[in-house]
Amino acid sequence: MSFLVWQAIASGIVTGCVYALVALALVIVFKSTDVVNFAGGELVMVGAYVGLLCIVHFHLNYLVMIAIAVVTIAAVGALFERLSLNTIAGRRYSKDAALVPLIVATVAFSFMLKGIVRVVPYTEEVRRLPPLATGRPVFIGDVVLSRQDLAIIGVTVIVMLALSWFFNLTVMGKSLRATCQNPRAAALVGIPVKRMRMLAWAISAGISGLAGVLLAPKLLMTPDMGLVVMLAFAAAIVGGFTSLVGCVVGGIVLGIVQNFVGIFISPQAISVTPFFVIMIVLMLRPQGLFGEPIKAKKV
Repeated sequence: MSFLVWQAIASGIVTGCVYALVALALVIVFKSTDVVNFAGGELVMVGAYVGLLCIVHFHLNYLVMIAIAVVTIAAVGALFERLSLNTIAGRRYSKDAALVPLIVATVAFSFMLKGIVRVVPYTEEVRRLPPLATGRPVFIGDVVLSRQDLAIIGVTVIVMLALSWFFNLTVMGKSLRATCQNPRAAALVGIPVKRMRMLAWAISAGISGLAGVLLAPKLLMTPDMGLVVMLAFAAAIVGGFTSLVGCVVGGIVLGIVQNFVGIFISPQAISVTPFFVIMIVLMLRPQGLFGEPIKAKKV
């Protein structure tokens, strides 16, 4: 029994890291624009297919493929922000624009991406990317992890550290944080708010593309694989929708809980576990485990 528990924890950490990467992308957009990005899952899916295209048709090195997938999806995200959201919102440095049209735009973007992928011929077959790291599995005591699992954990840690360095120690990162906290004040001190918003979407989309490349070797690739975004939403809500660290912790917690439910209750119950966890967290701590306390505002 102890072996099953430790194996479930280890596998849950790996699964949770994938959720965490997608959740990080969602939170970056939300913190900078107050918009919930419902196209996050489709950006993950497109990133996986871009990686497949690079390997199958162009026979590129895996690291080169990852770089191309990240840059391509980052460009797609930035282009969507500039052409669609920037136009809809009008004056981007004010909060007078209604959020509903912006959220609807992200929903439309998700359907558009899925529709484009469906008409590409080689997406009709269910495929899978080759793993990033190959070789014999790694044993940690009785726990078994594949090298792909270790690569996912390592990449998640690197992304988290890189984001912490970017937001806390670079001028551009501090400018982006200022834009998130008070767009009007940021504009008054000379920060290019529109450019910062586009940068936030580019970073978010790039992380989604990276998550797609890491997820594709473990999950069957179809145009509907973007549904993983629902689990990322759950991870972000559990950890706190305003906390980058909370996303990682929330994803890992969710992955471990899912494995425990599958082992000790029923595999059929895994699909409803995220929503059950969300309800418990919202009842006990509405802002999430690491979210900022809810404050009343004078209007």
